Parts: sequence; structure tokens; C-alpha cells
Amino acid sequence: MKTPIRTPSALGWSWTSYEQTTTVMRLFRKDLHETRQVPVVEWLIDGEPLTERLRFPNGTPYEDLTLMHDAPHFPPSAVASLRALLLLAGPEQEPVGFSDGRVGILYCPCGDLYCGAVSADIVTSEDTVEWRDIAHQDGTTEQLGVSEIPAFTVTFERSAYESTINTLLAEWAARVDDQSGSTS
Repeated sequence: MKTPIRTPSALGWSWTSYEQTTTVMRLFRKDLHETRQVPVVEWLIDGEPLTERLRFPNGTPYEDLTLMHDAPHFPPSAVASLRALLLLAGPEQEPVGFSDGRVGILYCPCGDLYCGAVSADIVTSEDTVEWRDIAHQDGTTEQLGVSEIPAFTVTFERSAYESTINTLLAEWAARVDDQSGSTS
């Protein structure tokens, strides 16, 4: 029996935002709460946000994000995550990849892999890139599927995938360079 040929999905991205609340605890006075919208790049698969595919059975949205936040300390992490999605190894990979070789795709808003992440086994062929078994992975035990969301796989046409990731990589690498230039 032949395996059906799947049409590759298209990987895209768009800017969106998430609400971040910071609490300042003060002695003998009411705590201060500051809420702001933080811009973040969101992955789109065939035009649909990846987070929509990751909704819990009760309809609650999955709240993990990419590391491409519009915040000063995130550009180096964004570059590391994009390099990992291209399977480019480097010393900066530790905060974006698990010891079993899986790569983080979406992370806790704090950006710490040890909070757990949505990860995938990235497999390439001459013509395709697959994000295999996309699932939540525990940051401490590295156990897969620790949420109620079933794992799934997405296949992309390799040249389009690499073009999308390389475009973002150039943008975020420039942000890192801008930060380095402004601090020297």
C-alpha cells in the first residue's frame, strides 16, 4: 500500500502581541501592576497561527510563544532558535534545544526552555523539512506529550522554509548587531 503524498504546508509568520503583566510588590503599600502589550512573531502554517492548532480540548489557547519578542534581551535567543530550526549547530543552542535533539518551536513567555516548550524533531530531505511529532516537552524530565494536545507533524517545501527562516534570521541578527553596537 502506497503512502499518500501530502502537499507541503507553507511556513509563514506575522507580528502579534501578548499581554504581559508585571507586579511590583511594595512593603506597607498596595502592589503595583503594570500591563503592556509585547510584540512577538507568531508562526503561521498555511496562514493559520500554530497556536490555533495547539488549543486544548476545552478550547483554551496554548500560551507559549516564539523567542522573537520585541524586547531588548530576546534577539540573541531569537537568533539561536532560528539557527536551530535550520539545524545549524552552535554554542548558543543550549537554550533552544533539548538533549534528545528536539528543537523548541514555542516557549514560555519568559523564554526559559526549562519551563517546557513545544518542540519538534526536525528532519530534512533534499526537498522537504518536517517538524515531526510537534508536542509539549517538559523542561526538566524532557518527557513528551505532557499536555492534552496530541502530537502532529507538518511538512514544508525545503527552499521556501529555508527562505522564510533565513529572512527572519537576518532581521534578528541585525537586531543583535544593533544592540552590540549601542553598548560598545
